[in-house]
Amino acid sequence: MREPTASTTGLPTRTASTLAYMGWWVTGLIFWVVERRDELVRFHAAQATIAFGGLALLILACAAFGLLMLTFAPAAFSVFLGAAVIAWTLSVLLWILALWKASHAERWRIPIAARLADRFVKASALRPRGSGLSQAPGSD
Repeated sequence: MREPTASTTGLPTRTASTLAYMGWWVTGLIFWVVERRDELVRFHAAQATIAFGGLALLILACAAFGLLMLTFAPAAFSVFLGAAVIAWTLSVLLWILALWKASHAERWRIPIAARLADRFVKASALRPRGSGLSQAPGSD
């Protein structure tokens, strides 16, 4: 039995939700921009962008501080490098779990990221579809 395709991508909800996590925050952002109708896909896209974008920034910050510590406090290099490795490992585990949950069409919530994703989905649903700079004033 095939899933209905009510999305603007033409993909079934389960497939689009899973693909939103596939490339961490990059594909999440792509699906957030492209998908306009399917609320579950938009939620997973927003959650992937927020969660994995934040984790990517954390890993990058740990690595950058580690490199910076090579100049000022070489002993701290291994601490920051270890923190980056631990953050990356936990991120990959979270990524696998998110892929699994999305592939089963579950609205699985990653703490903190899910609350922000709910706000983004709700705020984008409140905006009228045709609003924008190209619309002439009073042309309603």
